[in-house]
Amino acid sequence: MGGAGGDALASAVVETLNSKSTSFKPLYDEKLNIKEKIEIIAKNIYGAGKVNYSAKAEKEILNLEKINQDKLPICMAKTQYSL
Repeated sequence: MGGAGGDALASAVVETLNSKSTSFKPLYDEKLNIKEKIEIIAKNIYGAGKVNYSAKAEKEILNLEKINQDKLPICMAKTQYSL
């Protein structure tokens, strides 16, 4: 019930998913602490040499660790002005 070509596209996607292998692997182990995960992302994705934290960020990281939220994945985005 979609537009023309939708069935063909869906079939092609399913075919690709079923027939191709992937070499995907996570960038980091989720069991690492927050700062380790941030550093891996910063260095491997954004080419950072090191990561500096504001006092507010340090406090938020400690709060997340206290409530056992530190083993969750990190989602980090940068703008062209923040690099």
